[in-house]
Amino acid sequence: MKLKLSAGVLLLACVFAPLSLFGQSVEVDPYVGYYWSGANATGVGRFLNNQLFGVRGGYYITPALEIGGNYSWSNHFQPDQSNTAANLAGALGFTQGAVRGNLWEAEFTYNLGKQSLFGSTVRPYVVAGTGGLTTSVTNAEAFVLNVVPVEITPSGTLFAANDVFVNHNTFFTFSYGGGFKAIRLWGPLGVFGDIRGRTIPNFFGHATSRPEVSAGLNFSWGEP
Repeated sequence: MKLKLSAGVLLLACVFAPLSLFGQSVEVDPYVGYYWSGANATGVGRFLNNQLFGVRGGYYITPALEIGGNYSWSNHFQPDQSNTAANLAGALGFTQGAVRGNLWEAEFTYNLGKQSLFGSTVRPYVVAGTGGLTTSVTNAEAFVLNVVPVEITPSGTLFAANDVFVNHNTFFTFSYGGGFKAIRLWGPLGVFGDIRGRTIPNFFGHATSRPEVSAGLNFSWGEP
């Protein structure tokens, strides 16, 4: 995980840092976060609430409008202990590996007017993003989320896998929210906080949404 996060920071820095040579304001934001899946994973049941580790970056195409990208990694993108359908699949011996979630999206951020707070410059913002959520499954080839009965025999009912995570399942997702940045507190270094909603409109045939919060460091270069 640390290697993935470090590689993401380095990649965004390599992509965006040269733009500062031409006067654009450029930002790179490593962060940690948390999301609540709750009971809204309609159709496949309750999923684990879990942490996020990620990095965002972007550059300003106008003094207020910023375009960029976001990548985050979640180490437990799978049903929680109360999910009876997933528990049944596991009890029946169906494969259930550890599922990781890799979120990637393009972001569009509109930065509002600068405010002064305790002698620092603070910029509120609103943000929208669109991209994908891709699974990776370790310790097995799949995670069977639920099963369906297919045949009744003298010895009992036979079941088949129904909804299944495999490596590189990708689900379309979009996000919406906002936050604030306290920029250039110490040279290029500042901090930020963010809260947003995320929707997966087709998650095994159903829509699901979740809230996310995150906070991290803000590195900015170029014209403010």
